[in-house]
Amino acid sequence: MDKLPPFGTDIGEVLGPTFATYEGLLKANEADIRSARRETHSYGPHPRNLLDIYYPDNQPSKAPTVLVFLHGGGFTQGGRFNEGYADGLMFGNLGRYFTSKFGYTVIVPDYRLLPHGAKYPSGGEDVKLVVEWIKSSLASRDGYENINLILVGNSAGGVHATTYLFDAEFQSARNEFLTKGAGVQIRGVICLGTPFHWGDVRSADILAYVGEDTIFTNSAMGIVQETLKPGSTNSIPDVKLLVLVSELDPPVIIQSGEDFKQIWPGKDIEIQVIKGHNHISPQLGLGTGIEREEAWGVQVADFVNSCTCN
Repeated sequence: MDKLPPFGTDIGEVLGPTFATYEGLLKANEADIRSARRETHSYGPHPRNLLDIYYPDNQPSKAPTVLVFLHGGGFTQGGRFNEGYADGLMFGNLGRYFTSKFGYTVIVPDYRLLPHGAKYPSGGEDVKLVVEWIKSSLASRDGYENINLILVGNSAGGVHATTYLFDAEFQSARNEFLTKGAGVQIRGVICLGTPFHWGDVRSADILAYVGEDTIFTNSAMGIVQETLKPGSTNSIPDVKLLVLVSELDPPVIIQSGEDFKQIWPGKDIEIQVIKGHNHISPQLGLGTGIEREEAWGVQVADFVNSCTCN
């Protein structure tokens, strides 16, 4: 972590050095990371509709918490594992951390990227399919009849989580899982390093996904502003939100979270800073066994407890 500040805050510039910094730390804990029980399932019709599910060592005695982690990658790359980095340990480390430390069940799905024809709102469509798979498949297993569901979206994955949560296209689908007493209930949403709007950023990949003329209207902030207008038939979901920004995140991401909080009509939103991390490093720090690196995982667990305590 102490090596991160000199890398700066630009995502393109921090990417390579940050991955290099953490590779040895993850490999040093390979045996423990690989000890997590993992299954792979298909959750939809596209070849990218695959997910890995990590199980806790012991079955929870109460309604289990299922944490869905939607990875980042700028709409062009990323996946539920990467065989070319740290011997394929990335995200397995995240799965092992939350299953072993807090007893959560963790799901890490792939989703469609630009090379697969992804275009807004395809990310929201894939999140919808993941949630429906949890209801139709996971909830049919012993001990999972009632599920406290937490969505965690990282960067582009956060864009997809907020698309599902806010866009009118998914209103009826998500409302089924926001109803109190539902067997599978979305209890909270965590946005990790998520852009709620794009500021002055106009990269080709962002424009290709959200649309050049709809870059703001298809952002979380644009959707919520439109929903709040008189006559809108869309609704604001009644769910707790945690916005996590890293101390070394790009300024536009930090500012967009602050801007979004200002327009959010509910009280159940909080912004917390992850100390010492940059845009890439939080998921890499889990499973290293280093308290400072893993501290944001405790922030997640505290939020989950606040969502599921009643």
